[in-house]
Amino acid sequence: MKKLLVMIVLLSVARFASANDIGFYTKDVLQPEFDDFVKEFGSALLFNPMAPAETLGITGFDVSVEIVATDISDDQAYWTKLVSDGNPYSYLPVPRLHVQKGLPFGFDVGAMYVAVPDTNIKLWGLEAKYAILEGSMLTPALSVRASYSQLQGVNDISLDTKSLDVLVSKGFLMFTPYVGASLTAVNGSENSSLVDLNDVEETGYRALAGVQVSPFPLLIINGELSVGEVMQFGLKVGVRF
Repeated sequence: MKKLLVMIVLLSVARFASANDIGFYTKDVLQPEFDDFVKEFGSALLFNPMAPAETLGITGFDVSVEIVATDISDDQAYWTKLVSDGNPYSYLPVPRLHVQKGLPFGFDVGAMYVAVPDTNIKLWGLEAKYAILEGSMLTPALSVRASYSQLQGVNDISLDTKSLDVLVSKGFLMFTPYVGASLTAVNGSENSSLVDLNDVEETGYRALAGVQVSPFPLLIINGELSVGEVMQFGLKVGVRF
């Protein structure tokens, strides 16, 4: 899985040079195409957990850089029409800065910011996580997490996402594997004078699995796979203290 994650990240970064803006460049976009685009593009912009169920604790702090690569339907008309040069990526890479802070009573809060190079895609998001079970040497951690993200920079499209996640994890030495399930919502609308399309509201589900590795004090490396409307591969490198 690690080799696959690295390969996807490298391929995604290599495609940055050919990245292009998202928007309406033709009147020939049908409502079903816009529905499918919002569903898939929105899924790519969800604020993925990229962390186990265990919380940071009152003094905990986590700062990381991440990339999430989404396997999009690049051969579909709704992508070729809504990308400026008609040549979308095979994988949509979303690099982001992610900050998390532990709070009292089993809560964590976090925020992320995204600016995809050579595109007009910018994104910010917020999250909150609560530990139902803190976990111990013998028992797993169980938490619930809510997140929100909002697209910026794309003048023709307004889009936001929400997710509610349930996460379970159990640490073993320097490894902390985790699994989860999510209820997601994507809302999108067009702001273009070229078309007149209805707003789109989509709900869905996804499953995710990942592992966090701490090979050295403070350093964390995380790989995550999620499967739902789209398949996503995530890689995170950061410091946690």
